[in-house]
Amino acid sequence: MSRGLGDVYKRQLPSLLVTFLNGLLAAFSQSYVTVLGIYYKLQTFLYLPANGIVQGMRPLVGYNYGAREHGRVARLYNLTLSLSAAIMAVGTVLCLTISGSLIGLFSSNPETIAIGTTALRIICLGFVVSAVSTTSSGALEGLGKGTQSLVISLCRYIVFIMPLAWVLCRQFGPVGVWNAFWATEVLSAIVSLIVYKKSV
Repeated sequence: MSRGLGDVYKRQLPSLLVTFLNGLLAAFSQSYVTVLGIYYKLQTFLYLPANGIVQGMRPLVGYNYGAREHGRVARLYNLTLSLSAAIMAVGTVLCLTISGSLIGLFSSNPETIAIGTTALRIICLGFVVSAVSTTSSGALEGLGKGTQSLVISLCRYIVFIMPLAWVLCRQFGPVGVWNAFWATEVLSAIVSLIVYKKSV
């Protein structure tokens, strides 16, 4: 699969996931749908710098891999992973300590703030480990391995989170959906490492 086609598919996956999750949460209250929307707005500010680092890594990894400098490829991967994990760690601390204030930037509704506070404190548990998936996916793109990169994205947006959210939602209500986020990141990280090591 070409890198361009893979990128097109990957851009559509988040929208598909949000539509699915909105359907689950709307059965409980519109406030949960609102919180999900707020979360994705906040997530953008966190993932943007991390993704910027990954994007910068892609051409460097590709160049060094082509030059058979596999040691440099490994160092670039590890450096990018460390930097991304550090950014996500900051996001985790913020969500654990000032989650109410973060939700309050977008809503003054007490119910929304209460729901959002719980959601952020649960979802953020998967932030740091998500660096494994994003770094691995970006490195594979840089190596021209679009199919393998797409597999990782599918795991994060479809394969794991949708079934988990559906099952956990029926067992624990909306809180189950929030827990599906971090559980998905853990499972996706495991798959990412396996796929990356087999591809490089």
